[in-house]
Amino acid sequence: MADTGCSVLIRRGTPEDIPLLTEWSSTEPVAWVGARRFTDELSTGNYRPEWSWIAEQDGRMVGRALWWGPTEADAPVPLDCLTISPDVSSPTDVGAALIRAGLSAFPDRADLEFNVDVPTGWEADPAAVEAVTWRHAAAHRGGLSRTTERVSFARTAMDPKPPRSTRLRFAPASDAAFRALFAAVAAGSLDGHTIDMVTREGVEALADDDLAFYLSLPGERGAWRTAADSDGVRVGFIVPTRTAYDASISYPGVLPEHRGHGYVHDLLAEMVHVHRDNGQARIVGTTDAVNTPMRAAFEAAGFTVTRVRIVHAR
Repeated sequence: MADTGCSVLIRRGTPEDIPLLTEWSSTEPVAWVGARRFTDELSTGNYRPEWSWIAEQDGRMVGRALWWGPTEADAPVPLDCLTISPDVSSPTDVGAALIRAGLSAFPDRADLEFNVDVPTGWEADPAAVEAVTWRHAAAHRGGLSRTTERVSFARTAMDPKPPRSTRLRFAPASDAAFRALFAAVAAGSLDGHTIDMVTREGVEALADDDLAFYLSLPGERGAWRTAADSDGVRVGFIVPTRTAYDASISYPGVLPEHRGHGYVHDLLAEMVHVHRDNGQARIVGTTDAVNTPMRAAFEAAGFTVTRVRIVHAR
């Protein structure tokens, strides 16, 4: 247990707290986990009482933090939902204490992060701005000092498939080959995570991290492909995988020396065909808000914006 310094006690959840955690609600204009989703994913082990933290004041629950993880994992990855009662005088202080408690429970996990999902155009809604602002401050006070705004896209089976590439050929490759490609495409990348990790730990650490991460995702490893032009020159690669819920455009990579020729459109089209040929009706993708070329490529491939995700990480 921890005291926030404002008469609020922070404690880890227990199985006896499940009704309390389930009945909690919020009216803020950010995405939050309701009773049905929480109950469904308790049954799959994606949410767990021991991955949940509760803030109490005078014996009453005034805040809830839910961390999500893969079914078979021994630790969560994102903080999926952080909500504080509207009558709490300092939601930032309570939110920061809840975040610190979760981070402290898993000190060896550098990949822990906090996701805040908001509708597109949220900046024009004062209530959304307020909800994002206190969570941003809580994240930074709680130990998550790096913030990136990302844009999420989706397309469905009702959307026509983009034309398949006629200038690239796709072929499987080994893990070692993909690791080398992950390192190679880091040069000149606009992706915030890539830039930050290369700066902090170097490109080789990034390549190791990328390979481990994409191998850990649901989906078929056999669907990964390198892409070569008509002369057999490798220009990039695709990593079509899955999130916990949908088929995903996880990683289309174009090698630095081949950028500027529109190959990203070929890569995206191929991944759409791979997923659709495998019977996947809904396909999602995400890119940093500042990565305007990737945003334009998603739109050209028939994807539409579904939400904005603000990611707070170490």
